[in-house]
Amino acid sequence: MTTFCNRLLLLAAFTLSVVQAYSQSAVFGQIISEKGEPLEFINVLLLNAADSAIVKMELSDALGKYAFRQVAPGEYRVKTSGLGYSDLLSASFSVAKGEDATVPVMRMAIAAEVLQTIEVVARRPLLEQQAGKLVVNVEDNITGLGGSVTDVLRKVPGLLVINDRVQMAGKSGVTILIDGRPTKYMDVESLLRDMPADNIARIEVVSQPGAAFDAEGTGGVINIVLKKNALLGTNGQIMLGMGRGELWKYRGNASINHRSGPWNLTAGAGYNHNTFIERLDLVRRLPNQHFVQSAYTPGNPVSKSLRLGADYDINDRHRVGITMNTVYSTNRRTGENTTYVTTPEGAELSRFTTLNVQDRNWRSYSGDAFYRWKIDTSGQEFSMDYNYAYYRRRVQSDLLTTGADFEDRRNVEPADTRIFAAQADYKRPLSKYWQLQAGAKISTTRLDNKLLASLMQNGEWVNDALRTNTFLYDEDIYAGYTNLTFNREKLQANIGLRYEDSQAVGFSETLDSTVNLRIKRFFPSLSVSAPLGGSLGWSAAYSYRIKRPGYYDLNPFIQYLDPLTSDKGNPFLVPELTHSGQLSLTFDKQPFFNLSYDVTRNALTEVIEQNDETGEAFKTNVNLDKYTRYGGSLFFPLDFIAKSISGYGGVMVYYHDYRAEYLNADFLQNQWSATGFLQVNATLPKGWKAELSGWIQSPGIDGIMRHETMYGVSAGLQKELFEKRLRLQLNAEGIVQKFFNARVDYANLDFDILSQWEAPVVNLRATWKFGNQHLKNRDNRDSSSSSEQRRLNN
Repeated sequence: MTTFCNRLLLLAAFTLSVVQAYSQSAVFGQIISEKGEPLEFINVLLLNAADSAIVKMELSDALGKYAFRQVAPGEYRVKTSGLGYSDLLSASFSVAKGEDATVPVMRMAIAAEVLQTIEVVARRPLLEQQAGKLVVNVEDNITGLGGSVTDVLRKVPGLLVINDRVQMAGKSGVTILIDGRPTKYMDVESLLRDMPADNIARIEVVSQPGAAFDAEGTGGVINIVLKKNALLGTNGQIMLGMGRGELWKYRGNASINHRSGPWNLTAGAGYNHNTFIERLDLVRRLPNQHFVQSAYTPGNPVSKSLRLGADYDINDRHRVGITMNTVYSTNRRTGENTTYVTTPEGAELSRFTTLNVQDRNWRSYSGDAFYRWKIDTSGQEFSMDYNYAYYRRRVQSDLLTTGADFEDRRNVEPADTRIFAAQADYKRPLSKYWQLQAGAKISTTRLDNKLLASLMQNGEWVNDALRTNTFLYDEDIYAGYTNLTFNREKLQANIGLRYEDSQAVGFSETLDSTVNLRIKRFFPSLSVSAPLGGSLGWSAAYSYRIKRPGYYDLNPFIQYLDPLTSDKGNPFLVPELTHSGQLSLTFDKQPFFNLSYDVTRNALTEVIEQNDETGEAFKTNVNLDKYTRYGGSLFFPLDFIAKSISGYGGVMVYYHDYRAEYLNADFLQNQWSATGFLQVNATLPKGWKAELSGWIQSPGIDGIMRHETMYGVSAGLQKELFEKRLRLQLNAEGIVQKFFNARVDYANLDFDILSQWEAPVVNLRATWKFGNQHLKNRDNRDSSSSSEQRRLNN
């Protein structure tokens, strides 16, 4: 730990020394009209005199004045442009070190021809297939954004979300990131259900991450990218929304951004009351009796969030920034579960009802700081990142049963998680065609989770010493990587190697057991792309990945649905390791047809186990020896149908094969599955827009479960008013819905499972944008505070 702290101090000292070492000059000027009146909101560009490259951009103020600060010595010119005026270019001038420069007053003339109407539409496509990742741009979507993260994840082609379980094309092991940051230490159920979707800009599916990324994630990396403001000046928006399914929902948020000169300041706050309903029907067949269960759980989460951020350009080559976030969420709910115990012929033997009264609240605090140094104009760059996060979770659950002789139970679970990470990255061109990238990362995680279990005896809660427990989990990861890239005309190649040394220790106080998990391993990656002829090309990629068990998968605490059904973690899980290969056909360097082959060892799999004597069943996770998946995907745009139509469609077909020994028997399960998806956007007369989206999942296999066909359809309308400052959206999610229906028939397990969620749900949103909404930053500023996110952007 001492070595770790010393390294952090050295990194921090180096950062401060570099930041303080640079102070530069400033450039001032003023813009007026032919009549001598000051002109406001004029685009002012500082150009390199040698090649006219844009160095900085500003807006003129109410007096027509502008200022470029922190300007490096050199030769420059100033260019001005504004709607209705002819562009104007100044003469070349010099800036000396430590001295300010003043540009002579620039007088702009009215353009000879002023167009009656100017309309520029620059909308991202709904689906972008980029090298190594699939990007779903949901920011402008009409459907999906009225609810939670779960609703938006269902917009991702091939992604299936059932309660807190996420699958990609039938494969588990999906890693979820938010702005490049991991979520595996968080309460995933609360994350998916409580976090609002309105601030999500896009979702990225990274299928073949290179060595610069954490090796975590064998089933695909899902990165949720939050909205970022790229407008100059002062601007923002206010959003109000409401919805109704079986329960009412309310939400609102506001954000403001000020970007001028070297500063970019941002602030935002949100409120979200996103109610939901879950239903679970379970039929369990034992030799002498059957259990028929029906559970109804309404959720009532209320979350509040606050975000503050600041970026500062020290000069053209140095940038620093900091972001702070906090989220507070409460969820008080009462679930009701009714169980009928019958004979195999269906005659009722008994019944009982269990109320699960739960008070759940969590809050998070996170801070991110970064420093970027563009060392020279050749592309040499150095960056450093610091991240800290604290998650506080408090849950109390009362299990109250009537109709049978079961003791009432109470679980109180306080949990605290602290995560710290520091990272440094360096990039250097070696020649015209070769580039080297290298970096190192240190991360530490500390979790403290207690279970205070009680039983109701004689009208009082009495400690249950057999179940009361403390589970401590510490994880340290030290990583380093190097990447070598070759790029010559249409031939591109990348070879990378990442090394990770992770040490995880879990201690269960009641069991008096310690689990040590030490992994020291290299993770290679390779990719190559080349032309086939014309606009067609091909690309191939390989990567070796790891999926470590999540904290809640390891935690041995028991969570009850009713006295006979529960779920618990498995502290003896080991990571799964995957070799993954992909071959793609590309058109204009964009992949549209993919073939892939994955082999996973020690596959982390969710299962259900049962005690035939007591009738008790519980859900947990186990490692299955080997899982193989192969198949392909095809994506296609819909723009060819008509000028007013846009959207995408596609299909994924995969074969799944499990081979393992489980429950003292050979587990040999395999099946083909297919996923289809379609989204159509239409531009209608008088500024209206419409959207229709749908998905279908064929019968498939998920570990020991075989599920039936599922599908869903959503639709929405949008209207913009007041020069597009006011946007009204109405959507209906799950207009047509077929839910998750599965069967388990293996060893002593004979189950039917039906999982349902709230559908349909109708949402109405109104968004008002204020301030400057047209002039965007053009200096390619990347204010992402997460190094992971910047690598995803690249």
